[in-house]
Amino acid sequence: MASSKGGNTTAHMNTLHQRLYHALNLGFRRVSDEKEKKWECTDIEIQRHVVRSISAFLDCFSRATANHRLIKDSISDIARALVFILGYRNRAVVGLAANVLIKLLRIVPPSLLQSYSLDLVESLSSSVQQMEASLPCAVALNAVLVNVRETKEKEVWKVLEEGKAVVSVVANLQSFSEGNVSVEWFQEMASLLSSVMLKWPQSRFSVWNDPDLMGLLESVSQKPDMDLRFAALKLYSSLALCGHGANELLDNGKAMLDMMISCMDESSPPNARIEGFKLAQRLATGNRECLKMINICSEPLVKVIVWTIRSGKLESDRIEACKLALITRWEGKHHIYFWKYRISEALLSLVVENFCSESLDGHASLEEEISVAEKVLSANFLPSLRSYVWDIFGFLAAHCEEEFDSTSRGDELNLNFLVTCACLTFSRSVQKGYQICQTDTISASQSESASRAVLMMIYSPSKYITSRARDTLSFIIGEDGEQNLYSLVNFLSYIPSSGGYVLPNILQTTVCLVGLACYSSIPQYASFTLRNQGLEILLSFCNWYQRNRENIGASSFAPYPQSSAEKRICCWECTEDWDNKDAILLYALLALAELVNHSFSEQNHAEEFLNKRESVKDRLCTTLQEIRDGTYGSGPRWYAAYILSYLGCYGFQDKLGKRLMGAYEDGECSDMGLLFANGNRASVNKVILAVRCPTLLPPKEGAHRGSTEKSERKVQEIRMSANVDTLALVKLLEFAYSGYVEVESSTLKKLKTLARHCKTKILLQMLCRGRPKWGSSIPRIDLPIALTPKLIHFSDVILVPKETNMAGFNCRLCSSASPHAHSHRVILSSGCEYLRALFRSGMQESHLDRLNVPVSWLGLTKLVSWFYCDELLKPPSGCRWSNMDTDTKLQELQAYVEIYSLTEWWIMEDLQNDCAKVILSCLESARELSIKTIELAASFSMWKLVEAAAEHAAPIYHQLRDSGELDELDDELVNLIRTAAVQFSQQGG
Repeated sequence: MASSKGGNTTAHMNTLHQRLYHALNLGFRRVSDEKEKKWECTDIEIQRHVVRSISAFLDCFSRATANHRLIKDSISDIARALVFILGYRNRAVVGLAANVLIKLLRIVPPSLLQSYSLDLVESLSSSVQQMEASLPCAVALNAVLVNVRETKEKEVWKVLEEGKAVVSVVANLQSFSEGNVSVEWFQEMASLLSSVMLKWPQSRFSVWNDPDLMGLLESVSQKPDMDLRFAALKLYSSLALCGHGANELLDNGKAMLDMMISCMDESSPPNARIEGFKLAQRLATGNRECLKMINICSEPLVKVIVWTIRSGKLESDRIEACKLALITRWEGKHHIYFWKYRISEALLSLVVENFCSESLDGHASLEEEISVAEKVLSANFLPSLRSYVWDIFGFLAAHCEEEFDSTSRGDELNLNFLVTCACLTFSRSVQKGYQICQTDTISASQSESASRAVLMMIYSPSKYITSRARDTLSFIIGEDGEQNLYSLVNFLSYIPSSGGYVLPNILQTTVCLVGLACYSSIPQYASFTLRNQGLEILLSFCNWYQRNRENIGASSFAPYPQSSAEKRICCWECTEDWDNKDAILLYALLALAELVNHSFSEQNHAEEFLNKRESVKDRLCTTLQEIRDGTYGSGPRWYAAYILSYLGCYGFQDKLGKRLMGAYEDGECSDMGLLFANGNRASVNKVILAVRCPTLLPPKEGAHRGSTEKSERKVQEIRMSANVDTLALVKLLEFAYSGYVEVESSTLKKLKTLARHCKTKILLQMLCRGRPKWGSSIPRIDLPIALTPKLIHFSDVILVPKETNMAGFNCRLCSSASPHAHSHRVILSSGCEYLRALFRSGMQESHLDRLNVPVSWLGLTKLVSWFYCDELLKPPSGCRWSNMDTDTKLQELQAYVEIYSLTEWWIMEDLQNDCAKVILSCLESARELSIKTIELAASFSMWKLVEAAAEHAAPIYHQLRDSGELDELDDELVNLIRTAAVQFSQQGG
C-alpha cells in the first residue's frame, strides 16, 4: 500500500508539473540577443491561470521536500513568471501572485531566489501602494527583504527608494487611524517597515520625522490589544537604532515606555517580552538617552529587570534582562532601585542553581563561605550568564554611596557571598597565568569580568564593600600571595623589554594589571611590589603603551555579540565608557596609584619618596602629564591627575584654561581688584569669579541686579581680611581661571581650608587626594553659565551680526529686538589677539559697548560658542544632515566659511583650523556643495579653502561640466577644478 501511495503521489506531482509548464509556456518568449528566455504575458486570464498552476504545484511540497528535482528545476521559471505578473500590477491578479510567492518563500531555501531578489523587490514595492493587494504584497516583500544578502543591500535600497516603498508603507499605516483596515493588516505593514529600518539606516529619518505616524504609534501603544502593541513595539525598536530617532522618541516617551515595560511583564507573550527588552537596550545605547529613559520610568523599569533576572522562565528572557541591567555602568537614581529590589539575590540565582537566600548561613566563617563558593563555582551553572553577573555587580559597587551598608537593607548575606564568588573567580584567573585561553570565549570573559568586578569592589566608594572585598581577597590569596605577585610583576616586565609592539596576550595582560592593582591595595603586597621594582615596571609599561597605543586591540572578551541590527545603528553620539578607551592603561595607572599612595602613607611626604626614586621622578611626571593632557580616555586621564596630586600638581590643563590664565596674568580687562593686608593686589574679573568661585564676590554682585543697562566700566577694589593667606588665595584664583594649579606642601593645608570655605569641590577633592569616582567626567570650566540670565549683568559688550532684522529673534536676556549676542571682554580678548589689542588700544572702538562682527547670526552663535567652550559647534549630523535640502546645507556651510574668513583678520589660527575641518567634512559628505563653496571662498579671497574645495569637486568634474554648473564660475576657478580632476584621475581615482 505504501508503495502504491508513493507512486500515486509521484504521479500527481508529475501531472501538476506538466500542467504548470503548459501554463508557463503561454508566456515564455525567446529574445534573440539573450541566452535566457523571458516570461511576458499581459493577458489577465493567462496570468491568473499561471498563478493558480504554480500554487497547485507548490502544494505538493514543503520545506522538507524542497530539494526535490521537480521543484529545483522549476524555481527559475516560476520566479520569472511571478516577477512579471507582480510588476504588471493588475489589481485582479497581483494579490494572488503575492500569496503564491509567500508560499514559494516558505518552501525553498532563500539562496535559490537570491538572483531574483532585486526584481521581486521592485515589483512588490510598487504593488504595496495598491490597497487591495497591499497585505499579501507587504508579507511577500518582507520575506524577500529579510533574506537579502549583504552584497545586494545597496542595490535593493536604491530600488526601494526609487519606488518610494517607505513612503507608501507609512501612508498605509496612517490609514489605520481611520478604521478602514484590520489589526492583521497593521501588523504586517509595521513588520515590513520594521524590517526595512533594521537593514537600511537611510529609511529611519522619514519615519521618526513624521509627526502623524508618531502620533498614531503613541495612540496604538495605549490600546489593550497585544498584537497591536507588539507591532508598535517593533517599530519603536527599529527606530531606536537611530540616535536622533531615539531622542525624538524619548522627548515625548511616557506612553511608549509604559507600554514597553508592560510588555516585559511575565504575563506577556515571549516575543513581546524580548522586543520590550531590545527597545530598552537600544534606548540606553548612549548615556544621555539612558538617563532620559531612567528619569521617566526608573523604578518600574528596574523592578521588571530584577524580577526577570531572578524568576524569568526562559533563559533568553534572563539574558536580555542582564543585557539591559548593564545600564548600571552609568551613574543615576536607578542604582537605588536595583538595591531596593535586591539585585544581589537575583544575581545569585544566576550563579547558584535553585538558589534560595535562606540557604546561606549567617553564622558561617569566611573559610566555610569560601568552601561553599568553590563548590558553587565548580558546578558551572548557567556559564553563559556569569560574565553579566560580574559586570553588573561590579558597576553597582563602583557607583555605591560612601555610606552604603547592605546590613540595613537585609541583603548582607547575598552581597557577601557574591563578593566571595567574584574574588574566588578572580584569584583562579591570576593563578592560571599563561593557561588563560583566549579562544575559550566564555571562560575568558568570566576571567576578565570577574577581575574587573573585584577591581571595582576594592575601589568602591562604599567603605563596606571595599572592606569586605579586601578582606576576602586577602584571605583567599593566603600564603600564595607573594608568589602570585612575583609572577605578575615578571610577566609585566617582559612586555616593555621584549621590544615588541603588540601585546602577547591581551586577556592575560588585563588580568595581570588588574591583579597588581588589587593586590597592591593590601599594604603587605604593596610593599612587596615596591621592593621588586613594581613602580618602575608599571611606569615602563605605561611608556610602552603610549608608543604602541594604535597596535593594541580592545581588552573586553565579554560574550555580548552584537546582533546584525545593533551593528547598523546610526546617528549615535555616545560618550565613551570610563574604561572602554585605553582600559589597559587605566588598570596600569590604578596599580601605579596604589603604589604611590602606599609610599606616601609610609613616608608622609614627597621628598623621601622622590629621593629614593630620583631616577624615575622626571619620567613619572612627564608620562603622567602626557596622559592627563592627551586624547586618552577619561579614566586614564583622571588617574594620571590623581597620581600627580601626590607630586603637587592639581587639576587639568586645557586650551580654555590656558587662555583664561593668560587673561588673569595680563589683568588688562579686570573689573575688580583684591587688596591684601600685605599690600599686594590681585586683578580679577567678576564674571570669572561668578562662574568659578562666587563666594569671592561681594554679596550684591552675586546675582542679577534686575537691569541690563551698562554702567560705566570701572574697577572695584575689595580689601581682603588679614586672616586670608595671600599665597593660598592666589593659588585658588589660579585654579579658578585655569582649572589647574601647582602647590607646595607648605601652602597645602591653608589652601584646603580656603577651598572648603569657597566650596570648590573639585579642587578640594584633589587637595585631599580623594580617589576619582568611577565614571566621573573630566571637569571643565563651564563658561556658558556666564551667558545665563542670572549673570547677565556682568556682560560688558554686545556682538552684532550682519543681519539687522531676523524674524522670530527673541533675546532672553534683554528687550532688544535686533539680533545680537551678549558677551564679556575678558573672554573675547583671551581667545583673540585682534580683540585683545582693540580693547587696550584706547581708540574710540575700544570703549564701545557694541561690536559689529561681519558674520551671519548662525555664524555668530557658533563663534560665541567657541569663545566660551573652546569647541566649534558642529553642523547637524547623520540622517539630519543627509535629509537637509541643498540650500539649508549651504546655509550651514556658509557660517563656517564666514568664520574662516574672520579668523584671518582676527588672527585665530586654532579656530581657523577647526573651521577648515568642518568645511571639508561637509564637502566630503555633500560634494554637490563644492561649487557654491568655491564661489563663496573666492569672494573672500580664501585661496587655500578654494583649492581644498576644488579637490572635493574633482571626482564629479565631468558631472559638473555636463550639467552646466561650471558655467557660473570664472575661468580661473574652472581651470583649478579641471587641474584637480586631472590629478585625481592620474592617482587612480
